[in-house]
Amino acid sequence: MERNRRRWRVFELLCVLEANDGLCMYCTRRSQVMDHVIPFAQGGADSLSNLVPACIRCNLSKGNRTPLEWWISSFMRDHWDGNGTVHGGVRWGDGMTLRDLYLSRHEEALAVLENVEEVLAEIANERRRSWFLWATSVDYPSGFMDISFYREWHRAAIKEAKEAGWPDLRPEHLQK
Repeated sequence: MERNRRRWRVFELLCVLEANDGLCMYCTRRSQVMDHVIPFAQGGADSLSNLVPACIRCNLSKGNRTPLEWWISSFMRDHWDGNGTVHGGVRWGDGMTLRDLYLSRHEEALAVLENVEEVLAEIANERRRSWFLWATSVDYPSGFMDISFYREWHRAAIKEAKEAGWPDLRPEHLQK
């Protein structure tokens, strides 16, 4: 069964791209795209609950892997000697095994997962989502006004709303 990706409205794009202070989830450069935490190709949902902000470079590098698979593979790839064995000698010490190499980075791998969970929780915040819905456009971006246009246009308002705890902008008759 073939699945189709959705088309995102401006408020949804801004809600994800401006999470994590508008920075890439993985490298802290300015975010440019939304990344599926569980890749779409692996059955991940095409919904806000599975998206984090990323830069194009990290998004392309991550490909169809989870953040943990990507982080571990990137780290491990850089520590082979080219003959299928872990570096020895000066860099890793004599007798270091693959298990030792992995365990040496276990805490960092857990930190990657914690960061992803924090950003997903930020995006899931109902007050925050509601603010983006009512304060920004519900249209789709166009060639003339792409998402970078909307990011600049709303930059100051997003900063103020974040500082104010995402005020409720719904019309009074819709507020609880």
